Amino acid sequence: MYTAVVIILMVGVALGAPTAPSPCCAPDQWEGLISQMMGYNQKGKAGIRKGYMTMAYDYTNRRLEIFNHLNDSGSGMEVNSNVIQNYKSGKQYVIQGQKCTMTDLPGMMQQQCIPKNATFQTSLYYGAGSSTLMANSFTFPRTGMTVDVSVTQDGCIPIGESVYGSINNYAFFEVMGFINVTTGIKDPSVFNIPSSCPHVTPQHPAHQFTGLLKYVSEKYRK
Repeated sequence: MYTAVVIILMVGVALGAPTAPSPCCAPDQWEGLISQMMGYNQKGKAGIRKGYMTMAYDYTNRRLEIFNHLNDSGSGMEVNSNVIQNYKSGKQYVIQGQKCTMTDLPGMMQQQCIPKNATFQTSLYYGAGSSTLMANSFTFPRTGMTVDVSVTQDGCIPIGESVYGSINNYAFFEVMGFINVTTGIKDPSVFNIPSSCPHVTPQHPAHQFTGLLKYVSEKYRK
């Protein structure tokens, strides 16, 4: 189901000869579900990762919460993890079951904006007839990667994103679809650190630093 959502969200109908809009910023607080599929090759070992994440983005209070469910065909691994980033305290927590790890979170939280160096690609719409959603598409470079993203014309809400490149011998191509997005934070308790976290270990599992979770967890840091 989530794979189909990704494919559908990445396909819109392009409109001809638009006037290039300026890059925009998403709301300072929003929540939504991100479905994803990624093909990768790491030192000759290829695989497919697919799954979904729920995310609560709170730039107002400088914090981010992600629940990640992922299946990896290459390793046969299934991951369920929860990431909480608090930029005011400078800490990142990763919770898997009753285990919790914590690391320092250097830098500042970055507002979710299309960067100024982005290139406008086209205006497009999703749907048909009177039930259409107008969007703009941009592309921009990120260290070792190229990012293509589509956002709504009204509100700059993310709709779809593709990321491809190679980092530390890890080549990948990934597509993401954003669904059920709402503005604001309905339940601020999602940012609370679980009671298991006062007893933390200083290192994260290695798989947390690859793929979508790595990209998303670092995407909002500068």
